[in-house]
Amino acid sequence: MSTKVIEFCDTPTVAPSIAPADLNGILQNADALLALMGREPLSVVTKLADELIRSAHNAGAVEIEVAAIDLRRLLSGRGPVALAGAMHALSEAIARAERLVAA
Repeated sequence: MSTKVIEFCDTPTVAPSIAPADLNGILQNADALLALMGREPLSVVTKLADELIRSAHNAGAVEIEVAAIDLRRLLSGRGPVALAGAMHALSEAIARAERLVAA
């Protein structure tokens, strides 16, 4: 029986990071994540919020990061969750950032 040892550097990357490196990419990603959040179960929305927090933080999009953190905080609570206000705040933060980039 022969065994082959595979070095870590020999294995290809399974998937590239989905976090864009620039603010325009973050905004496109944020719009897509926001659209997904509206139709996914809470467990998926939690993961999407986490991704958005990381992406916004890496791009320096502080307002989007803070809004996503607020959404994530609501999702981590117990009992019924009312996300409408947090989703609206996140949507507004994304829209403001888009206007700043367009200006």
